[in-house]
Amino acid sequence: MITLPDVDSLMAGGLGDWLDSQQAARAETRTKIRNISISGFALGGIVALAGWAVGGFNLAYFLGALIAMGTLAWAAHLRNQMIGSLKIKMNGALADALDVNYLLAPDPGPEFDIALEYRLLPDHDNAHFHDSWDGRTGDTDFLIHESKLTETRGSGKNRRTVTVFQGIIIRFHFAREFLGTTLIRRDGFKFTPFGDDKKLGGQVLERIRMVDPHFEDAFDVYASDAVEGRYLVHPEYCERLLELENSFAGEKLCALFFKGDLIVTIHTEDLFESATLDPAQDRELLGRTIGQFASITRLVATLNERARN
Repeated sequence: MITLPDVDSLMAGGLGDWLDSQQAARAETRTKIRNISISGFALGGIVALAGWAVGGFNLAYFLGALIAMGTLAWAAHLRNQMIGSLKIKMNGALADALDVNYLLAPDPGPEFDIALEYRLLPDHDNAHFHDSWDGRTGDTDFLIHESKLTETRGSGKNRRTVTVFQGIIIRFHFAREFLGTTLIRRDGFKFTPFGDDKKLGGQVLERIRMVDPHFEDAFDVYASDAVEGRYLVHPEYCERLLELENSFAGEKLCALFFKGDLIVTIHTEDLFESATLDPAQDRELLGRTIGQFASITRLVATLNERARN
């Protein structure tokens, strides 16, 4: 089982000294962003006013807006560069303490395609991935990364990019495969005019009624093996899934027991943001990330506690 460090031990292990050495660089980046933003917006305003004065308002407004947007992009680039270097060091220190691997910009694995096939994730046009952690807790391998999926909608002047999913994808791989496929959802995926079963991944998943009314209201469960499905949605498992969702301040949890994997998706805000330009937040953000890993290890422990028949 993963041994969870505390913030003090991480800071004492050299991370605190390194962060202290970056205070000047953080302050310099904040100053650059502020100066660039002020200068860019001022220049954009001057261009717009000059165009208005000579009667070319439309073109001047366009150029002024373009300058302002370019300024924001430049400032964001400087911020992301600084934050990226801090995150690599801070999350890397946590990964070393946890004996896991961390990547700032990962590639998706097979769990992403499976999540799409079983509708844990929505259709999309573009996908972006970041902050990946993988390792082992007990006898269980795990992988977790963040994803942002976007879709282009409308046309012409109404064309826009919409975020259809922003959150985390987690895969737990167990030594023993499940007998069937079991799908758990939190977002009202039920009751259709043509019956309540679902055909996903080339197989029919039967709706499973839960004994506990609290979880019947919270979850929709579908399984290709009804006996195993009822076993897997034991209240203790459901409690851990809810805890996992809450620990990430997320919503619309979906979980899929598939072959040897448990794949979980949760809609969340940006996570694992251990780095900011404000050093005063370092300890709080590191502590939050450690707490999120604690929920992952408790879920795995619960899944392994009861032997499967």
